[in-house]
Amino acid sequence: MKLNVYYSIDVDIVISFEWDKRMGNWKNFLDTCRANNVHSIVLSVKRFQDEDIDLEYTQEKKLFNKIAELDIMYIVNDVGYKYHEEAPEFTELNTFSLDDLLEDTDEKKVLPLNKEVNEKSVDTLTQEMLKYINDDLNGYAHYNMDDAIKSFWQYKGINLDFWVEPEIKNKIDKVNKNVKKVIEKEDSKKERQKLYNMIPDLLEKLFEKNKSNITLDDVKDYLSEQNVKVKYKINITSLYRQVLKAVKLNNGKQ
Repeated sequence: MKLNVYYSIDVDIVISFEWDKRMGNWKNFLDTCRANNVHSIVLSVKRFQDEDIDLEYTQEKKLFNKIAELDIMYIVNDVGYKYHEEAPEFTELNTFSLDDLLEDTDEKKVLPLNKEVNEKSVDTLTQEMLKYINDDLNGYAHYNMDDAIKSFWQYKGINLDFWVEPEIKNKIDKVNKNVKKVIEKEDSKKERQKLYNMIPDLLEKLFEKNKSNITLDDVKDYLSEQNVKVKYKINITSLYRQVLKAVKLNNGKQ
């Protein structure tokens, strides 16, 4: 297909979308790559020995050098588009079994793994996921948000790579939306505070340039000069407003 291939062990990106296999296989995925006039793709091939999973000796011998999972990704306008495929054995090893969740002394009543999710409210599950991400994943510092969310549902015994009952899927989608909203709000707040801390230096730099009427572009230029990347664009506007307030207060004192 005359595509450049960059090999990597990591294809995580903050904003990414995974290909729905109901719309075709990897060839169909790459057709969209060509349609977007992309010339380079990222290919990640992980074998079983590369994965952090416990294998018995017989399994290790059988699966050695076998491909566990594969990802193909291309990027358009800073957004990643990804095709993901797993070996059935890898999916099975990564999915909690009912026996793993029950103690030996338990009568082992066969209940659906999604029963807990079905009975709990959206708000309760939202709080549980936030606690899981903050406590168990250390605030998803080493994960992108989608992987952290996926990890939580696997912890609950639900593998989102497989079909989920529509009613349960609807609840899961609501929980995911709530969690992303809370995390993004907190991230935006932290980013905004970091920008506010830069106001004294920003004003000093602008006053050195004899800037009396400070514009939004002046603020953007300062951030660019300082190599500060702003994830939430609304925070640039918030910073600008705070700068104008600071200038007004300073003029009032003079």
